[in-house]
Amino acid sequence: MDGQPSPQTRTSFRYRPLNSRKREIRLVEIEPLARESSVAEAASDGLIRCSLRHVSLSDTPQYTALSYAWGNPNDKRPIVLNRQHVEVTSNLESALRELASRRARDPEIASALWVDAICIDQRNETERTQQVSRMDIIYRSATQTFVWLGPASQDSRLAMSSLLRLSAVVRGLVQHFTSWSTFPFEQVAKPHAPWRSVVLGVLDSTIAKICADDSAVLRAVGSLFERPWFRRVWVIQERTLSRDCVVRCGARWIKWRCLYDGFWLLCGVRDYLDIVGSDTGRSDSVALAALLTTALDRVTPVAFARPRTPLISLLSMLSRNAARTRLEASDPRDYVFALLGLVDPATGPRIRVDYTKDWAAVRVEVARACLAYYGPAVLSFAGLLPVSGDLAPPAGGAHVPSWAPDWSSENLSQPLCVPSIFMARGANQKRAYAASRDLKQSLSNCFTVDHRLSLYASWLDDVAEPGEPLPETAESADDTARVASLAAWVRRLEAILPWINEVYQTPGEVREALWKTPIADREFLHNWEMERASAEMFSAYQALRAGNVSEGVKYASVASTKLHRRRPFRSGRGYLGLGPLATAAGDSVWVIPGADAPFILRPKEGGGFLVVGEAYVHGIMSGEFAELEARLQKIELS
Repeated sequence: MDGQPSPQTRTSFRYRPLNSRKREIRLVEIEPLARESSVAEAASDGLIRCSLRHVSLSDTPQYTALSYAWGNPNDKRPIVLNRQHVEVTSNLESALRELASRRARDPEIASALWVDAICIDQRNETERTQQVSRMDIIYRSATQTFVWLGPASQDSRLAMSSLLRLSAVVRGLVQHFTSWSTFPFEQVAKPHAPWRSVVLGVLDSTIAKICADDSAVLRAVGSLFERPWFRRVWVIQERTLSRDCVVRCGARWIKWRCLYDGFWLLCGVRDYLDIVGSDTGRSDSVALAALLTTALDRVTPVAFARPRTPLISLLSMLSRNAARTRLEASDPRDYVFALLGLVDPATGPRIRVDYTKDWAAVRVEVARACLAYYGPAVLSFAGLLPVSGDLAPPAGGAHVPSWAPDWSSENLSQPLCVPSIFMARGANQKRAYAASRDLKQSLSNCFTVDHRLSLYASWLDDVAEPGEPLPETAESADDTARVASLAAWVRRLEAILPWINEVYQTPGEVREALWKTPIADREFLHNWEMERASAEMFSAYQALRAGNVSEGVKYASVASTKLHRRRPFRSGRGYLGLGPLATAAGDSVWVIPGADAPFILRPKEGGGFLVVGEAYVHGIMSGEFAELEARLQKIELS
């Protein structure tokens, strides 16, 4: 009878209930995979065989936690679990097969695993809620975390070995500094200390290595970073909380620390190319930096996350990655639940994992908790979404209020300045804007039973003329195309604000509004840290209008970021600003105490407003709105 699975259907596996009071979890005991069918008759069918047992976390059990991407839910393979056939995703089966093969080669390898898809009864919402609430403890308690990137590919071996070599280089750099944010790239052409020469030499040699043989290393590493594991929202917690993390791709493995060090060095190369540009001696510096950015952005969330991070910073990370390198989850609720294990339970809003609530209910609960704790700044992530030219309610149903951000959406609003990554990388925290000056308000008890949010705000003006958004060609990696497209767009913007008006009363003020608005009065410095636009950025703007690609691209890089999913507008009094794509004539501009940027709100029939989204309005972003306090009134958002 041993080894012969019972004739159960593949979906009828029954779990023995866990004892929550004893802090029980299940572990998978995996059998070694026989290398030849004659070794054991039980394994002659080639299936992975394993069994489940219950243990208490209080007994400090020894086990390895598996971190992997579930993969296509329709691509399944059979395994034998407790002598029953069950189906798991193809990627999980390949991970189990690799581990079972390793056990056959080395019997000393631990056999006990924790695997979410097997150790949690996914059909039992109560158990799922309890176990997911303990996942931070489960990964902290694991002896090791085994990261499975998937089977080997043609260039995965080159990628893994290259990251290992890059990590060896990093050990000689960290004695000088720990963050690229603090390295003075802009002083590369100036006299500098000897250690800076060492660092620049390392960066130059690294560029040469990754670009050799038609950029073989860069393409291999980029391909590895495209693996689904790096896009899964759950892996952020799994990697961050693990004591010892080993990354495996096929038969090759690398310690997480080595992978991170290689990634960190490539970040330095990217920033070096971006900030120094053609001074590096490479004519393709901007294009190469763009390629690196595409690859590195996929890894940034899992690489820079840290334990005890403020929830608002983790949610900002979701916003930053929503548009281009969106994190993935099979359940929208996991975009929030997967991050809670990283939050210090003693600080921040109180949010609990609860799979008995649908996504709409979770969205409202999270928004209320965050607004009550962090204040109106959370509204920067909220807003209406234009779909096929028509306005549609945010995903999750019409009953979800406009002030509740949809953290699962690829259209999640991104604030004008997103601080989360900069905090993780050691950059200074500075207040980007101060439209409401130092006025504050508490939103702890401002919610009604019908999901209305009552708060104080000051009306500035109404939107009179919305402009056209930036064409997609302006976001191209081709510098010439980007500069030409943006230059044409800038000329069209001048038609919206042709001359002096009540707000901008001199030609100089009009000119300033026209060049600062497309970049939201920001520029990139030191590893993407944002600063107020300088005279150098104005020179780049003039170069762009003149068709000078090499200088104009500096302005285009910032503008294409700030104009992504935004459109310009002119208000009735003449203010020039940037609003969400959904901005329309008749919307109104409000300054909300406690929020650094103003907001576009849409009047509703019967009273109240919908949140269209955050805005940049030139001339009020530093608190210049003289009537701010005099115009304060109570309004309702729904």
